[in-house]
Amino acid sequence: QWGFEAMNMDKLYEFLKDKKPVKKTLLAILDTGVDAAHEDLQANFVSTQSKYDYDRMGHGTHCAGIAAAVSNNNKGIASFSQDNAFVQVTSIKVLSDGGYGTQKMIIDGILEAADNGAGVISLSLGGPSSDSKQRAYQKAVDYANRKGTIVLVAAGNSKTNARQYAPANTPGVIAVSAVDTLLGRANFSNLVQDLDMAVAAPGVKIYSTFPGNQYKTMNGTSMATPYVSGLVGLMKSLKPSLTTKQVFAILNKTGLETKDKKETGRLIQPAAAVRELLK
Repeated sequence: QWGFEAMNMDKLYEFLKDKKPVKKTLLAILDTGVDAAHEDLQANFVSTQSKYDYDRMGHGTHCAGIAAAVSNNNKGIASFSQDNAFVQVTSIKVLSDGGYGTQKMIIDGILEAADNGAGVISLSLGGPSSDSKQRAYQKAVDYANRKGTIVLVAAGNSKTNARQYAPANTPGVIAVSAVDTLLGRANFSNLVQDLDMAVAAPGVKIYSTFPGNQYKTMNGTSMATPYVSGLVGLMKSLKPSLTTKQVFAILNKTGLETKDKKETGRLIQPAAAVRELLK
């Protein structure tokens, strides 16, 4: 997991050794579903509705593993969550088995997650924006924010300005760009310099959980986003009252400058972020 080195994960584990969460964070993956029975997810997974707990495509399961795979169980991969004390992951299926979804399905999922007590919503999805689309997403995000939910959204993989991409361009979300192994903007990642709140995470050659107790390597801002979601979930478990703006301020202050810093935002540094949070 090269991404872990880029994010100095061993420092985070060291720092968390004697820490206890104030309140466990529920992290909702809004995607193609999640394979809830996966050996490396099961212990950290809690069901919202059983119809969301399968995944024919694999995209949602891959994202869930990045955000909250079981660490230190001698299986598969690790995540920010040493155990499920800090973060539990749930699935809300808003995309079809082929990976497509309507705006209505996605918005309904945001509202359901917020009503269900999710502290963090992770959206590895999006498409071209329009004014009406942005307005509709805005209402849903405002609703989630009022409920205390922080919303993270993939910047998109079209090599264009993320400003034209929804829901990444919705005020009140934190957008996530992808960096490659050289810590520059991944060649597919949308550019985030015109968004209010955006950060970067590893999004190339990311190894994670796949349905049927399998594992697979994938690329995309889809993979970068759950890294940030997992970190935000951890932060919220230590300080449940955190707002989106407060989280972004910490991630931005403690993040690492990438080679394309304007286009990507700063690369998250989990240990530094948590240390800053608890100062």
